[in-house]
Amino acid sequence: MAPTQPCAKYQYVVTSSGPKIIPVPDVESKDEESPADYNAGGYLQVKVRDTFKEGRYVVLRKLGWGHFSTVWLVRDTLEKRHSALKVVKSAGRYAETARDEIKLLRQVMSANPTHPGRHHVVSFLDAFQHCGPEDMHVCIVFEPLGENLLALIERNKKKGVPVGLVKVITRQILLGLEYLHDECDLVHTDIKPENIMISIPDIESHIQAELSLSPSPTSRKVGVPQPKTTRSGMTIPRRTTSQIDKRHVHIFDSQPLSSPSTSSDQMTLSSSESVAESSSPKQKSTNHPMSSVSATCTSGPSLLSQTAPRNLTHTSGSSSSSHDTPTPTNPPTPTPHSHPTTSSSLRQSCSPSLVSRPPSPPPAPPAMISVKIADLGNATPSKKHYTEDIQTRQYRSPEAIIGKNDWDCRADVWSVACVVFELLTAEYLFDPQGQAQLFTKDDDHMAQIIELLGDFSLDVKMGGRFSRELFDTAGNLRYIKSLKPWPLESVMTEKYLFSQADAREFCDFMLPMLKVDFRKRANARDLVDHPWLDLSGMAIDDEW
Repeated sequence: MAPTQPCAKYQYVVTSSGPKIIPVPDVESKDEESPADYNAGGYLQVKVRDTFKEGRYVVLRKLGWGHFSTVWLVRDTLEKRHSALKVVKSAGRYAETARDEIKLLRQVMSANPTHPGRHHVVSFLDAFQHCGPEDMHVCIVFEPLGENLLALIERNKKKGVPVGLVKVITRQILLGLEYLHDECDLVHTDIKPENIMISIPDIESHIQAELSLSPSPTSRKVGVPQPKTTRSGMTIPRRTTSQIDKRHVHIFDSQPLSSPSTSSDQMTLSSSESVAESSSPKQKSTNHPMSSVSATCTSGPSLLSQTAPRNLTHTSGSSSSSHDTPTPTNPPTPTPHSHPTTSSSLRQSCSPSLVSRPPSPPPAPPAMISVKIADLGNATPSKKHYTEDIQTRQYRSPEAIIGKNDWDCRADVWSVACVVFELLTAEYLFDPQGQAQLFTKDDDHMAQIIELLGDFSLDVKMGGRFSRELFDTAGNLRYIKSLKPWPLESVMTEKYLFSQADAREFCDFMLPMLKVDFRKRANARDLVDHPWLDLSGMAIDDEW
């Protein structure tokens, strides 16, 4: 008997020309790239066992995907090793961005190989152009690396990453930034957990074992919807003469490498290059470390002030000296934030799904962990900026929020402080939310900064593209009038139950990175040997 063929699905719709019965469109996976992005200017159709660069790179499986590219695990037949191959969309804007990234990567590779921070920046291996059926695609080859810090945070979201491990990771990030800033004169502009990757020791043995145990790559054949044209603000689908003419592609399921330290269903790895290649803000969690959204809040206080002690209030224009330490109250229960992933989010592109149950402890001690800064697609020289729109929302520096154009490498240092806090607490340091017609995310972001760090001088507030939108002529916030200061040291003792001594030492490290005036902010080189990072005599929790 012949095998049973799946029944075609149809739907009844009413159109302007009358009722019609039309085929139901192919269902696309929300966890993979959209078939629509395989039209002209989009992704290259890549399949397992395809070859690149005259047979040198053989595709083994898909690692992930992003708005700009898909990323594949490949076998380098010339060097006899595995690599991560990033295949960029063919449209001119993507190709140009990729070529700029390649120039920066070559600069980073050659600047000073002996600098200790060089080992904490992802290694660029090769770049070339691939001629597809319709267009040329820029391809970039990187070393394969492990998971990003977001996955580490997610696995430790109940109590935060152990402090000893945070110190090891933080020092390595600062060393990597010292290399980028001082040796390469580059600002990364998008430091965040997703762009810090964990290196796997003996990567080749791990990949060989993984390939021998993992299931074969799977794919789905889906139809590519016709491209749409825009005219006078209206989107008009192109007409097709027949559904038979519809082009199809095979979309492979992502198979990030499993971790060597836990079982594959508890911890997963992504490619060495985060394929969230845009500086566009990721989707926001409503669980801020010091706040939660209140549907009834209509008076305009920032979200931070809603969980600060209730007996403190001040006007947004008051001086920093008025930010008294609040009377201790019962700390609110920390609510771990989540980093939602959707197909439309550029950021989630290569991040695997994460299982919430606690992982088994790894066999290797955490002191052996090594991290690397990845995704230099948005990096820029410190003086000649490629763009003034930088940094993902939660890690965005005050100078970027205000819209200044004289920012420098210290914008990255602000982001590092936000990442350190997130590692320790599994919550954002700043997670601003807008409220309809009352105030924007930028308004709330500045309010949260003032509440945490105190008010700052008028000259720092002015001189940016958005200064007049955020502040009045006296330097007061225009749309948020009622603020409640909650200094960082008080946050750590009251909410996260740090001892006074531990909180003071932590703030001594953090506050120089969180200077609102970036001209007074510490450089990465100033922080790599800070006493808070010293592990001497410290018992490091090996359960991470």
